[in-house]
Amino acid sequence: MVSLTLLLLLGLAPQNDPSDEDNSADVADVENVLVTASRKKQTVENLSTAVSVVTRAEILEKNITLLPDLLREEAGVYIQQTTPGQGIPIIRGLKGSENVHLIDGMRLNTAFFRNSPNQYLALVDPFMTEQIEIIRGPASVLYGGDALGGVINVITHTPNFHGKEWQNIGEIFFSYDSADEKTLSHLLWDMGNEKVATTFGLSYQDIGTRTIGGGDKVPFTNYTSRAFNNKWLFNLSEDKFIKFDIQFLTQPSTPRVDDLVVGFGQTEPDSSLFLFSPNERQFVHLSYDNQTPTSWYDNSNYHIAWQQIKDHRIKSDFDSDSITKEQNESALLSFQSTFDKQLNNHFEVIYGLDFYHDTISSAKQKINDGIISISEPRFPDDSTMRHVGVFADMTKYFDHQDLTFGLRYSDYRIDLKSPEINDDTLDLDDLTWHVGWLYHLDDHNRLFSNLGRGFRPPNIFDLGQVGERPGNRFNIINTAIKPETVHTLDLGWKHFSKKSHIDLTVFYSKYKDKIASVVTGELTDDGQFIVQSQNINDVVLYGLESSFKYSIDADSEIKAVLNYTWGEETSDGNTEPADRIPPLNGFIGYKRQLNEQWSINPKIIYSGTQDRLSSRDVGDPRINPNGTGGFVSYNIYASWKLSGAANFRFGLENLFDKKYREHGSGLEAAGRNFHTSFNYMF
Repeated sequence: MVSLTLLLLLGLAPQNDPSDEDNSADVADVENVLVTASRKKQTVENLSTAVSVVTRAEILEKNITLLPDLLREEAGVYIQQTTPGQGIPIIRGLKGSENVHLIDGMRLNTAFFRNSPNQYLALVDPFMTEQIEIIRGPASVLYGGDALGGVINVITHTPNFHGKEWQNIGEIFFSYDSADEKTLSHLLWDMGNEKVATTFGLSYQDIGTRTIGGGDKVPFTNYTSRAFNNKWLFNLSEDKFIKFDIQFLTQPSTPRVDDLVVGFGQTEPDSSLFLFSPNERQFVHLSYDNQTPTSWYDNSNYHIAWQQIKDHRIKSDFDSDSITKEQNESALLSFQSTFDKQLNNHFEVIYGLDFYHDTISSAKQKINDGIISISEPRFPDDSTMRHVGVFADMTKYFDHQDLTFGLRYSDYRIDLKSPEINDDTLDLDDLTWHVGWLYHLDDHNRLFSNLGRGFRPPNIFDLGQVGERPGNRFNIINTAIKPETVHTLDLGWKHFSKKSHIDLTVFYSKYKDKIASVVTGELTDDGQFIVQSQNINDVVLYGLESSFKYSIDADSEIKAVLNYTWGEETSDGNTEPADRIPPLNGFIGYKRQLNEQWSINPKIIYSGTQDRLSSRDVGDPRINPNGTGGFVSYNIYASWKLSGAANFRFGLENLFDKKYREHGSGLEAAGRNFHTSFNYMF
């Protein structure tokens, strides 16, 4: 399968043909995909950055459950799932708080984001998504701390109407999947005119018991989810806009599967009860855009947002009569402003400032024989993390090449407010940078390269977490952690024309002072291994990211993705493979429009074996100590357009009922699955 993909990438890639006219229509065919990766709307081919884009048309062709599902089959991205209600993207071997996650440009990352698999991106409703931009590589200059592996920016749907008359449009969606006994429903309603417009969205998910390849059922996979969103757009004039947005999603009670079933190397599970109950996100966002030029800027925008994430838990150890309840919450206030100015035909600058302040509330109780006792919380209660940053990104345009240079200064203050620690405040600052180069070979081809430095300050999870961790571990506080940094060099080629799009990138990263959980050699009174976060590792990462799309004719096309990442870490002179590095992976798909009503889309998803494991991977009950086996999954989809407003989609996934697990995930993937969905526009 991998060989077939390589042949497609190398053999079907279009060659420069003198008879192929470089006309404006070809360029326009690509330029309709605008991204904000540079904090200004630009086309993908005119960025020196490695960027993947999931468009609205591609979202409609995906089997949606969680927002991370929309990132599957993208260049440079691998998805890990600990439990069905969660999922994270791994970008260039980095995950969790090592990547920045944005919703309409505002931070989702909180001060208790883990630098490991977490559930928080799954608290964003995928049905309100209009486009997703994936910046691959360090982006700390534009997006601040945590942007080591890359940035995920989710652009939500904004209503847009023309004319003065009041208008209404809507959409109803329903889907069913047999392998997870899964039903999803969504209602969207837009109304307004050219001056004022609003959108309302309601979503509901009901997930049942998962059947894996071979017919076995996995317990503890049931959960429900409810979501609501409302956005308003006010067009004050042709160049001034206000947006106001409210988002809400809750998972009332989601079990953590890997803690409740026996994992690799275990004879009994860690817990008899483990529920995220509830996990939810609330978000309020106000923005103002001004496109009236002044002597200081051509365009400006201002954003203020408030986000609350609740990470509440109910847990009981295996064979224990006591129950532990936790209430962990983040209240994140954010502000940012960005300006861009074209100084002349050859020089442009984008600059701005951002601020966020996160307050963490944390409490824990233990219930034994009906008696409630207060326990030490997972995080220091009322601890805070504050950030202030200023940045500038400058681009110099030459005849056939563009050079970009950016700088950011960041100032952090983390206050654990711990009564047990004298020195519980940490002040940090940082100056980070990047250099980018884009060479215009011709109207259809670009070469690009980037050298950048990413920066991640330790957050409250790293500094102040206390309590039980999976694998019979107990974490204690460490306030002596230094920031993590990464230096990355990448080189790539972008090809775009009416017939084909190609994105090919190679990268090399040097990750220093990586924060990891370390066994101290001591035990708790209950026999748990005491661990502590420390700067112990330097990691080398390199790899290949590629995507390919070729239009055979007006009615059919081929898509393919191939990703490879290699990682090695060094600690105290000892070298071993890095943690949770994805195996060689990708997909190849063919889409054919049979007639005005029917289309088909067979797809093959593949992954190699990953047996290069770190010592922490070997001890992780989610990972087979002998390595995660490779797999090939065969899938076929068909769409039937009943009318201009109604559409059915059918799918047979994992046709041969393959039993497999994505590397690092907490359970096997779904077995043979029948999918059907119905979409109606009104």
